[in-house]
Amino acid sequence: MTEILAPYSHEHFHSLPTVKDAHDAFKVLDGQSHVEWFKNFFVEHGMERKFGLAMMHRHFDMDPSEKLVEYLGTSTPWAGSVAGMREPQPCMWAFDSQGLLRPTEYRYSTMTDGTFEGNELEFAAKLKAELASRGLFHLFGLARYPGDNFAGSCEFTQGRANINLHPKDYPDDLRAFSTIWFFSPPLWERKCSCKCNEVSKDHSHQGHRSSS
Repeated sequence: MTEILAPYSHEHFHSLPTVKDAHDAFKVLDGQSHVEWFKNFFVEHGMERKFGLAMMHRHFDMDPSEKLVEYLGTSTPWAGSVAGMREPQPCMWAFDSQGLLRPTEYRYSTMTDGTFEGNELEFAAKLKAELASRGLFHLFGLARYPGDNFAGSCEFTQGRANINLHPKDYPDDLRAFSTIWFFSPPLWERKCSCKCNEVSKDHSHQGHRSSS
């Protein structure tokens, strides 16, 4: 099988569109109809509990030495390693202009996530082909599956930190659009999709929300 995975690239991260530009493209391309199609695609390949489908974007710029790492619901730029701590693990991936799947965001945990092996690599290659055939190559990527018990979250950005709220703390006037979709029966039926707040004109207060 042709090599499809590649390491993190600062240039690739900065090639991702802003959340507003990504959402504009999603609307132009009738993205929701594609989400419905990809639900069946993920399920047919047994990947609905491995990955979600992500609308790829970035919230702010980062330095070449930094990676965006999530810990306990908050994502911030991390630079370098910390002695005695595990390396952060990839939790979101997007295809670059050469068709290589690169991590774009990470999470920190002492528990090790599963790696890309035969089935996952085969799925990624098929996903790449399907995205290309639909003109969605630079719109969608993959997100780590959060587990069947995922209760939902609402992410907003303050400065250079993305902060996830618990469902009980959602603003009453939250208006949001989806950016990540999960296809396992419990999450799909509860409509658990990560969303972004659309109230702010400049998205200085942004939110991804997963709701039931």
